[in-house]
Amino acid sequence: MTEKTPSEIMNFFVFNTTLGQAEGTEHEKIMFYYPESDNIDKQSRHVGLSEAIVHFAGTFAPDRPCEIVQTLKSRRAFFQPEDNFWMMMTVSIPFSEIVSKDGSKIVYHNDEVQNQALQSILILSYKLYRLFNGPMSKTFNESVESCRDHLAHFFPRFISAIKLSHPDLQDILQGIRFLPLGRHYFLKVQHIINLIEANFRSGLDLDNTQILYGYLTTNLLPGYQEAENIKDQNNKDLKSVLLNLDVQGKFITGPTELGHAATIGKIPRVFIVKDGKWEAFAVIVYKLFDAVLCMLVKYDAICPTNSRTIDFFRKLDKFIGPQVKQLTFDIAEQNINNRRLLLSEMQYRFIYFNHMNCAFKSSIYPKINQPAIIGPDLMRLFCDIHSEFDKTKGNDEFMAKTATDCWIVGKATDQRELFVAHNVKNASLLDINDEMKKLTSTIFGNIFYFNG
Repeated sequence: MTEKTPSEIMNFFVFNTTLGQAEGTEHEKIMFYYPESDNIDKQSRHVGLSEAIVHFAGTFAPDRPCEIVQTLKSRRAFFQPEDNFWMMMTVSIPFSEIVSKDGSKIVYHNDEVQNQALQSILILSYKLYRLFNGPMSKTFNESVESCRDHLAHFFPRFISAIKLSHPDLQDILQGIRFLPLGRHYFLKVQHIINLIEANFRSGLDLDNTQILYGYLTTNLLPGYQEAENIKDQNNKDLKSVLLNLDVQGKFITGPTELGHAATIGKIPRVFIVKDGKWEAFAVIVYKLFDAVLCMLVKYDAICPTNSRTIDFFRKLDKFIGPQVKQLTFDIAEQNINNRRLLLSEMQYRFIYFNHMNCAFKSSIYPKINQPAIIGPDLMRLFCDIHSEFDKTKGNDEFMAKTATDCWIVGKATDQRELFVAHNVKNASLLDINDEMKKLTSTIFGNIFYFNG
């Protein structure tokens, strides 16, 4: 067997069904198309075929838009983010060539492309686009060409970051990692949040919090941290830094030096619905050691930047600096206790997700942005189980044993999901059931019950 050819993005495009109604103007429907190397006739054919599939599928289920079309060599994923707008992505199916005495043949590995993973890519791309640009229809109604420009600016960068080689449940769930805190420390954090909310703009719905958290942890913070590591690679160790009471926090988005207005860099802008209207807000990110504070303030209050802007940042730093510094010391102390708990968790391979607050907890991903420590075959099984849970939308349970003697367990209850891989040789179903009860009682307490 030859080496397997990986899955690749064949095309990715956005089109609007209200445009290009006259014969010969079909290409006007295209709002964005990747790759640019495809000529306009090829782009128009792909968009026309996709629109025909959407209309055909709609005659059978008007209330359920088409999502996936599968062929031997490719998989098409559809998503309708807004009225008259459609997004479509086509990926190739991985294949390998098998050579035998009778000749050679191509074998396609359809099970390695996860439908839900493709759907999650389209949904996430739209949510990110909407967060930083507002709804497509808003820009479209103002100017069609302006909408095309916004799409052309955003999507190429997103497409370049798509990972198709291995499906990942973490990317599908888009969960938020909550830091375990004792009651005393939690009340301290809540107190600081209440103080900030009383003096500055704050508050965000769960959906936007989830997307903004993903942007911060996978894009903004890693890039900033890498630059800081290079700059501070010869600095003192963390313990000596913590003892330095003169250390100051830094604005990741905002001025690098509070004494100079010219050091204010580009401040990210996001769009949030407030009182039924889309409004622009500036994303202010403040960092002191491992504590990161993210705030939203009215964009027109600080942009375009002027003397008022630097005064705002000075006031903000003076207000939150002492609060965040003390909080950092408290969190560092709490993290020492959390490391002991982490050691007990590492004996299990699990993923936990709570749909009500998007809480994500896992021993499979030791740190944010690190790859899973289980193989792609087990991860595909987790994704398949999650897909089934997503269809049933209720309480469900799944247990299976792989050819490598690994037990896979999935449990969905009360809008919570738990996925576990047990590498226990010669274990029976009863043994695994006991292990699951032990895991849930040790790690989750009264949050998640396993009544196998």
